[in-house]
Amino acid sequence: MDPGDPTGDPATGECRCTGQDPLLLLQALQTLWSTRERQQLQEEAWRGFAALDDPLAGLLDMLESCRDRRGEGPSLEAWISRQLQCWLQAQPRPSPAQHSLRLKQLQARAIRVLTESAPSLVAPLTSIFQLQDADRSCLLVHVHRLHHEGRFREAVMLGTTLKLQPELDVEKMSVPLLLQDKVALVKRYVAGFPDLQRRLLALMDSWCQPDFDIKDVASYRVTAAGAAASGEERLGLAAAQPSSPK
Repeated sequence: MDPGDPTGDPATGECRCTGQDPLLLLQALQTLWSTRERQQLQEEAWRGFAALDDPLAGLLDMLESCRDRRGEGPSLEAWISRQLQCWLQAQPRPSPAQHSLRLKQLQARAIRVLTESAPSLVAPLTSIFQLQDADRSCLLVHVHRLHHEGRFREAVMLGTTLKLQPELDVEKMSVPLLLQDKVALVKRYVAGFPDLQRRLLALMDSWCQPDFDIKDVASYRVTAAGAAASGEERLGLAAAQPSSPK
């Protein structure tokens, strides 16, 4: 069955499955997850995916039924998502047509799932639901929400994965992470965007000038007090030192 044409309600993007119930599959996988029998778990998952009328909508049904998807460490939800990604790549069936109404409905549901999920779900859901081609405004809203909540690392990772950097403020996205010594993450964020790289270098150069004032970046919220304090200390030292002659 073409996953782009399931039986269901086209207004909601939800399917009425006549095959295996996704939630029953989730229950079976939860039981096996606790036993750590990974080979049996994978076999059960792949059999279950094949029995679903609409594996894509079925995955969203499973993820939406879970709670507290922001937990640290390995999660069953992330594992299921990665397994479905692998399973889909091994199947001859076509993906939903790009820009089709069905795909847009699935993307809208996937983005809602991401708003309550750990970063480990970003990559598989982006691949499965072609989120890099989804409505940019919805994706940008989610990135801004993460940033507003102080989830700076997640905001930058999502923006990087979905190639949203040109539509985001590089200073706003980068400063909180620089204050937390997450320079490598910021470098990945601007990689491939020469204009953003130049703006970032200009920003960091300005921090090394004798007249730099930490208050210039005080408007950027850093929720972790320790990170903020250590960041201010580093910047204060940089400001106290004159820039080296070029």
